[in-house]
Amino acid sequence: MKFVLIGGGSFVFAPTVLEDVIVKNRLMNDELVLVDPNAEAVEAMAGAGRRIADKLGVTVRISATTDRRQALAGADYVIVSASPQGARRWAMDYDILNELGMADQARECGGVGGLMNGLRSITLLLDVCRDMEEVCPQARILDVTNPMPRVVTAIDRYTSIQAAGFCNIAYQGAEGYAFLPALVGKKPEDVDIVTAGLNHFAWVVSMKDRKTGEDLLPALISFVQEGDWSALPEHKRRELKVMRRWLEQYGAVAAGAVDHHAEYLPLQEDIHYATTPPYHGTEEERRQRLLELQAIASGESGDWEVLFNHPSWEHPIDVALTLKSGATRTFDILNIRNNGAIPQLPSERIVEVPVRIEGGEWTPIAIPALPDALAAAVRRISDVHEIIAEAAAKGDAALVHQAVDLDPAISNKEAAHVAVDRMLAIHADLLPQFK
Repeated sequence: MKFVLIGGGSFVFAPTVLEDVIVKNRLMNDELVLVDPNAEAVEAMAGAGRRIADKLGVTVRISATTDRRQALAGADYVIVSASPQGARRWAMDYDILNELGMADQARECGGVGGLMNGLRSITLLLDVCRDMEEVCPQARILDVTNPMPRVVTAIDRYTSIQAAGFCNIAYQGAEGYAFLPALVGKKPEDVDIVTAGLNHFAWVVSMKDRKTGEDLLPALISFVQEGDWSALPEHKRRELKVMRRWLEQYGAVAAGAVDHHAEYLPLQEDIHYATTPPYHGTEEERRQRLLELQAIASGESGDWEVLFNHPSWEHPIDVALTLKSGATRTFDILNIRNNGAIPQLPSERIVEVPVRIEGGEWTPIAIPALPDALAAAVRRISDVHEIIAEAAAKGDAALVHQAVDLDPAISNKEAAHVAVDRMLAIHADLLPQFK
């Protein structure tokens, strides 16, 4: 198989892909091409990968390039973890929003910031897909780029490429659901949990004792409503207060970090909104990472395990290998077409649900109907995803303003309309379709 990772010099995700390919799965006869506009970073990442593979006796072929189209030729799976000038563009948005008294809207996935980030990311991914349609039309995209559901929606609507989105924030842990089991006095391995909804807006559908089958959802709801939180750290007590308010409002328990959920909702005083770019690695940390990579690649450092100290929670390589092998496996969290899994949403919407892979195909697993209030909120947020995907694909500024009007996360519509006009102008180089 040939894997292509776009964003091959990324701070967290590229090392995770290397670990999954070399250490975890020990791929021998496959190829991994790392693509990034930063030639120095991507060459160092590939060099470190080759050195680690050699030490472990793994014969996977690893290369690096800045030429995306050349890399894509003959690919089977294209993994994308790339935000076009992410930190710099976020800061440009923040300055405008702060000036207009809307600093909380400088969000990565929702609100005005998420709208503009969506337009930029979708533009990049649609360019990738146009290349893929010519040089590897059978390949699938495994997307990690945010705002992920908007990106996957655009790919699904406006290209012939199959795509799935990866984000395990609902787990709140690297190995699976880590926070929710403790609330009912269980360990993660003791429970089966199902979450569903939209990415960064997923909710607990069921929780059961793995051995006895006991329904633990009533106990979870009771703990959120009136449990003793005194033994928990302050930041978790804050999250539970928000979860309790949303339980009353929507009729369900939120899964994942509440600050992520809140990106899709109006301003709330107990939510922490970003005041610095929401991307991994400061400039100093990135410089240090480059030195580490170069030292590993040259053989100067044998401490290659340090590269994997802070991994991503997302593992698209696992999905690709399952698809290719034809094996059967269930994944707790994946973002694909709804196809009836959430009954209150149209079939074509991109949703976050458990997924069964069998015979080289992925199929969403149906869940019970969401509470009415939650279903209405999920539907409206999904509607915004659709409009933003269409706006980016067509270069239609009127649709951008329509998204502002519909988005429940944006309260000051007048200021938001001013903001997006200014942002479309300053990001014109990355959004050439908006002329």
